[in-house]
Amino acid sequence: MVLVFSIVYTLGIILGLCPYALTVSLPTTRSCKLLPEDHGWPATEDWETLNQTVGGSLIATVPLATVYHGTNFDQDECLKVQQGWPFADAHVAEPAEFLAPYFQNQSCDPFTPRNKPCELGNYAHYSINATEVRHIQEGIRFSHDKNIRLTIKSSGHDLLGKSTGKGSLSIWTHNFKTIEFIDQYYGSPNYTGSAVRLGPGVLTADATAAASARGLRVVTGTCPSVSIAGGYTSGGGHGVFTSQYGMAADNVLEWEVVTPKGEHLVATPQSHQDLYWALSGGGPGTFAVVVSMVTRTYKDGIMEGATLSFDTRSTGGIEQFWNAVTAFQSSLGPVVDAGTVLNYVLTPTSLNSYGLAIADGNESKMNKVIQPVMAAIREVGVSLNVTKTTHNSYMDFFNHYFLDAVTQTPSAQITGGRIVPRHLMERQSTADKVTQALRQATESGFNTICGAVNANKPRLYLNAVLPLWRSALLHCIFVKSWDFTVPRNDMVDYQKRLTNQIMPKVEAATPGGGSYLNEANFEQPGWQHAFYGSNYPRLRKIKQELDPLGVLFAQTAVGSEMWTEDADGRLCRI
Repeated sequence: MVLVFSIVYTLGIILGLCPYALTVSLPTTRSCKLLPEDHGWPATEDWETLNQTVGGSLIATVPLATVYHGTNFDQDECLKVQQGWPFADAHVAEPAEFLAPYFQNQSCDPFTPRNKPCELGNYAHYSINATEVRHIQEGIRFSHDKNIRLTIKSSGHDLLGKSTGKGSLSIWTHNFKTIEFIDQYYGSPNYTGSAVRLGPGVLTADATAAASARGLRVVTGTCPSVSIAGGYTSGGGHGVFTSQYGMAADNVLEWEVVTPKGEHLVATPQSHQDLYWALSGGGPGTFAVVVSMVTRTYKDGIMEGATLSFDTRSTGGIEQFWNAVTAFQSSLGPVVDAGTVLNYVLTPTSLNSYGLAIADGNESKMNKVIQPVMAAIREVGVSLNVTKTTHNSYMDFFNHYFLDAVTQTPSAQITGGRIVPRHLMERQSTADKVTQALRQATESGFNTICGAVNANKPRLYLNAVLPLWRSALLHCIFVKSWDFTVPRNDMVDYQKRLTNQIMPKVEAATPGGGSYLNEANFEQPGWQHAFYGSNYPRLRKIKQELDPLGVLFAQTAVGSEMWTEDADGRLCRI
C-alpha cells in the first residue's frame, strides 16, 4: 500500500502579502521523478489547470531549433538560429534554452540533418514564466503533487547542466526585473550605506547601466548577459572588483526567496541565518528560488585599465616563453594586494592580459601596481607590451574591455577549472609545476583563462563561499569551444580528455587547490570537497532541513549525491 503523507505549510503576512497556505501530498514510496512516458504523468487537464492557476504563464517548450527540422523548416529563421546558436544571447531570453552543448545532446539543434526528428531531450517539458511569488509557489506545489522534476532558470549561463532536466517543470525567473536603489540601507546593524535590490532576471549589463546612471557601482562579473541574483552570486561571484570589494556573495545584505516548502521569506544575517549563509556562496538551484537580492553599492569614479602581453616572438622561443609565464604569474601577489584584478589568456605561444582594473586610481598608481610584473619579466629577458587607458566610470571601462570581447566569444564550450593557492606561486619549484600543467592544457587544445585575485577582503558577515578563495592567487579555467560542424563524438572525446588527462595533471600540480563551482567540470571527481571545501557538512545539513523531500536538484549541487539519472534520464533517489 502506498503511504501518503501531507505537509501543510502556512505562510504568514510577509512583506505585506496576504497569508498563503500550501498543502503538498507526495507518495513516499516513489523513488523516481516521472517522465512523460511514465504512468502517472500529469494529464493534459492537469497542465491546463496549472496554467490557469498561474495566470496563463505556463509555456510548453518548443526548442529554438525546431525551425530547422521537418515541416517546420524556415530558411531565414534557421540561418539566424545557426549563426546565434553558439552565443549566449540566443538562449538567455528563451524560457527553456540552455548553453551547455554536452547536455543539449543534439536532441534539437540547427546543425543536425533536417529530417532528424526534433525532440525535447534534456529540455524542460514546461516552464512557468514566473513574475509573481505565487507562480513559484504553485510550481513547487505542482511538482510535489505530481512527482515532477523541478528546475530553475534565470539566464541559463550554466556550464554544468544545472538549469535544465529531462521531463522537468522549470521555474523561469528571467522576468523578475526589479532594480530598486536604496540610498541608505537600514536592515543591518553593520551596514547603513547605499544598496540596490535586484530581481533574478536583472542581467549584468542592466545593473551596470542603471548603477552608472546614478554614479554607482555594483559588484558583478564581466559577462553582460549573466543574471547577477541568479547562479552568479549564489555561487560566490568573482569579477573586476574582487580584490577591491570582495566576492559578490560578500556584498549581499538579504535574499528574498521561496523555499522548497513553499515559504516566502527574507533571509538576512539576523533572520533565517542558515539560509542566508548557504545562499551566499553555497551554490544555485538547491536551497531556494530567489525572488530578489539586496546588495551593497559603491560610489563610482575613475577606472584605470591596462593590457599586458608577450609571446614567443618576444621571448625567442617556446621554453623561454613558458619561463616568462612562470615569472609573470609568480609576480602577481603585490598586484592583487593593491586591489587589482588581472585577467589573462594563455595559448601555446602567447600571454595576453586584458582589462587589468584599478578602481579609483591614476596613472601613477597604475605604474606602481604593474612594476613588479615588469621587473619580473625583465629579469628573464623578455619585453612586456603595455597599453594603458583611463575611464571616467566603471561602465566605460566595462564597455571598453569586456562588452565586445565577451559577446563575440562563443558560450558553447567544454570547461574545467582550478583555484590555485597563493603559496604555490611563491616558490619557484611549485610555481614551475603549475606552469607546466597549464602548458599541457593549452597544448592539448584548450585555451587557459586565468584571473589573479585577492578575495580575502574584510567581510560584514560570514558566508558559504568556498574558503579556498580567501587564500588563492589564481583562478584558471580551461576552455574548448564546441564545434558543431564536427561529429559530436569528437567533442565528447575532448570532454573525456579534460576529465581523464588534463584536470588530473592540473590537480596534481596544485595540491590544496579546488574549483569554482560556477566554472568547473561537471564530471569533477570529489566535487563536494573541490567545490565546497570544509563548508560541505554544514551545507548538507541545511539542505536536509530546508528540502527533506529533495524538491530542488541540480548537477553537483549540495545533496545531489542522493540522486542519480537512470539510462532514460529519469531522476531517481539513491
